[in-house]
Amino acid sequence: MTRRAFHGLHLQPTGAPSCFSFVTYTPQSKEQMVACGDLGEEEEYINPVICDFLLFIADWILKVPLNNDFPFSYDDVTVICSRQRGNGSQHEYLMQISKLEDNDLKRSVLERLLKILHRQSWNGFKPT
Repeated sequence: MTRRAFHGLHLQPTGAPSCFSFVTYTPQSKEQMVACGDLGEEEEYINPVICDFLLFIADWILKVPLNNDFPFSYDDVTVICSRQRGNGSQHEYLMQISKLEDNDLKRSVLERLLKILHRQSWNGFKPT
């Protein structure tokens, strides 16, 4: 995967071990997606921000495939709140990873992610 695939995405820890600040261009709400033509009124809504978040963590930061072996799934991630940034083309989301109790693999992957994000050289979008 090339850097261009994740252009404009940024991830930062928040201080809470399972919460992250995630910046993307992707609209979050069903209303936003219907308004921009990405989703029909009657189609099932799957939040693309959660999908982008998981892909960014797995493929770009941890460098592992986002497949059935990856311990976090769509249902493990929640968008807590969001806000527009700048002129409104980017949005910042407070993302939370849940369902960590009694799952050593999930906690281990989260610890690995946090180690990378807490490196002094981490600038929000580029692993070292």
